[in-house]
Amino acid sequence: MLKLVMAKRFQTYFGVPIPPQKRKKLGSGTTTIRFVLTGKIPSKKNNQQAVSVRKVARNWAKDQEKRGKIPTWYDVHKAINMVSSKMRGNAAYIEFLKIVKPVIHEQMKFWAGRLQEKGLTFPLPKSTMTLRLYFKDRYIRDTVNSQQTIQDALVECGVLSNDDYNTVNPIYSESECYYEEIIYNIAFISLSFKL
Repeated sequence: MLKLVMAKRFQTYFGVPIPPQKRKKLGSGTTTIRFVLTGKIPSKKNNQQAVSVRKVARNWAKDQEKRGKIPTWYDVHKAINMVSSKMRGNAAYIEFLKIVKPVIHEQMKFWAGRLQEKGLTFPLPKSTMTLRLYFKDRYIRDTVNSQQTIQDALVECGVLSNDDYNTVNPIYSESECYYEEIIYNIAFISLSFKL
């Protein structure tokens, strides 16, 4: 008996053909581990600062001074062109990471002790992620910024091998205000993966 398989079709919206989704299921042997973080979650991408890197220019100028050379306009422009810039990490994110790293490592230790015999090893090479954010005040936050901060922290702490779409997919996130119901912000993270 032949089984007829229907080819999935592209659907077009506003003149753009949208391909059918390539949903990959984790399949049997899937388990879920959870992490809980409390406190303020800063936006990592906001508050980054561009800083000038002047060390090369300063060293060159000091060398010129030691040689007794009087700077010309050409020398001044040359020194200016030696100055470069770089992005300095968000200080709030760096402080957040200092606080949550031991918390995440303690929770990793719990899950490793519980599931190591079944094959759990960190960092996870592939998982799905569900993130629920509970905010204690009325301040309106951007859910995606908090999600990115948490994903980066999970990678830096060794829970996830990466946070790209090959490693963590799909991702579901939601957030809600719990003003006068809770005393601190809560991030509840569920990671599902195949053992």
